[in-house]
This record gives sequence, C-alpha cells and structure tokens, in this order.
Amino acid sequence: MSLLTLRSGDDFFEMGIAIEEDQILSRHGDAYVNVKVQSKGFSGHNDLWVQAEAMQSFCSALIKLEKYLQGEAPLEAISPGELELKVRSVNSRGDLGVVGTTGYRVQDDGREYWHAVSFGFEFEPAQLSVAVQLPWVKRYAG
Repeated sequence: MSLLTLRSGDDFFEMGIAIEEDQILSRHGDAYVNVKVQSKGFSGHNDLWVQAEAMQSFCSALIKLEKYLQGEAPLEAISPGELELKVRSVNSRGDLGVVGTTGYRVQDDGREYWHAVSFGFEFEPAQLSVAVQLPWVKRYAG
C-alpha cells in the first residue's frame, strides 16, 4: 500500500487506501482508508470509508494545490466525524499545512465512548510533490 505521508519533525500524517474494485458492490470505486497521525504529542489511527467522488475531488485539489501552492484539498469520511481533513496553503508565501480530526465510537460493557484526535502542523511543499505522484492519487484525479 502506497502511503501519502506528510511530516514535520516528530509530527506526521499517513494515509493509505484500498480501492473497492468489485463492480457488483455498491461501494465500487470507494476507498477503504487507513490513517495514522501524531501531532504535538497526540496520536491516533483510524480505518474508514470515503466515497469515490470525495476521493476524486480531494486528489484533484491536491494536484492543484501542489501546482499553485494556494487553496485547500478537503476530505471527509462517509460516516460523520471519522475523518475531517484539509491539506491547505497557510499563507501567501506558499507554506503548506495539514489540519483535521479523526475518531470513532468504542463500545465497552454496553457503554459508548467517542475516541478522537485533532491535529495540525506545517510541512515542506516538496512532500506534496511526492504525494501527488502516488498511483492512487493519479487514478482518482483522472
């Protein structure tokens, strides 16, 4: 699995995907996404689904962001709150950052708890140049 990785010192965001290829299934083209994040001492991971259309929009926006160093590339999971992500420009000088949250419900002895982590940090633009070359980014961007 090829990972989209954004890093700054000890802080990182990693995202890998598996594309649903079975044309018979209603999820055909959707992405099963695995994220891992560590930001300023907080860390977490999650596995979730993202609709094909959302992945297409995200990947297209990533390529545009890499080219112009302006704007943002947002992504959200199918289930609310499981992933809210933005890769974006943070100023007019071309600096980039990643910000978001990921979380999920945990059931324990009949009780539910929401576990989540919020994150955000800046990263070197060259990392985005590597990310847009990933096969799945190119595939979704068309």
